[in-house]
Amino acid sequence: MGDGGSIRPGSAGGPTAAPGARKARFAVRALIAVGAGVMATGFIDWRAGLLVAGLTALTYVLLATAAPRVPSAEGGGPERPLRELERRGYRLVRDGASRHLAIGPGGAYLLEALTRPYRVVARAGAWRIGGQPADRVSDRAGARAARLERVLGAPGPDPGPPVVPVILVAGHLPEPVMRSGRAVIARPRAAVRYILDRPDVLGSGDIDVLADTAHTRLG
Repeated sequence: MGDGGSIRPGSAGGPTAAPGARKARFAVRALIAVGAGVMATGFIDWRAGLLVAGLTALTYVLLATAAPRVPSAEGGGPERPLRELERRGYRLVRDGASRHLAIGPGGAYLLEALTRPYRVVARAGAWRIGGQPADRVSDRAGARAARLERVLGAPGPDPGPPVVPVILVAGHLPEPVMRSGRAVIARPRAAVRYILDRPDVLGSGDIDVLADTAHTRLG
């Protein structure tokens, strides 16, 4: 319940598609710089050609350096994913300053760092989320989700429904949706699509009961 279906795997231990994409971008940019230099040489002289090629290459270097520091506008603001889920039958319960528990037809999901998505980067062959190792972030989110499962459970030995932790991130990912442990890692729009694509496992009555329980026990 809550996480039916499969997704393409993405390892949190190392980048999968990023190195090949970076090489392709580098090759294209190098060709553009050389081409600009050749054209300037033909129109003016070889000195101008070298200058144009160098400035073109420098521009790409500066853009690549500055891009990670530009805040991501993906998702159109922190409230848009919530509104979309609510429109599709999900009830939302706040769990702290940066988390929401979403309970709806596709199950229960803990949206982590909604107000300011963590930036995800690959460094030294390993993924880092918000400056921390990806497995550490996902383990922490998984522990929080397990606690919420107990909160949603009925009194006694009956377990609550599975709660899937969803870590919202900014930055470039090799795949729209990735996995680290039990956690889903995605940008806000991709995370919403992933949740809405899950098969229905809860009826409206179940959703109301679980959401009311969460409101009571987390409030």
